[in-house]
Amino acid sequence: MKNTKKLVFMALLTAISLVIWVIEAQIPAPIPVPGVKLGLASGVTLTAMKLLGRKEALAVLLVRVVLASLFAGSFSAILFSLAGGLLSWAVMAAVLGLFEEKLLWAVSVLG
Repeated sequence: MKNTKKLVFMALLTAISLVIWVIEAQIPAPIPVPGVKLGLASGVTLTAMKLLGRKEALAVLLVRVVLASLFAGSFSAILFSLAGGLLSWAVMAAVLGLFEEKLLWAVSVLG
């Protein structure tokens, strides 16, 4: 994928995750603990990780966190969102790498 197309696709994924974040803010939290959310916008990060790679998914995540925190308003929101986003990114990267490794092993054994 050319750099311009990749950048446009990353911007589109960031915009989609921001829209999901705004919609998710209207949904009541499943657990009555401040700061707990469903994390539906992380699905876009996982999609970006699978289609574009880990580095690009991290860029999409960081831009979404900064823009969403600017919409929300406080500096502490940036810190909490960044901590949660980076932790979820690390878990997604590890699990995706594990599944890809298992899939490659299964293909090599069956093929």
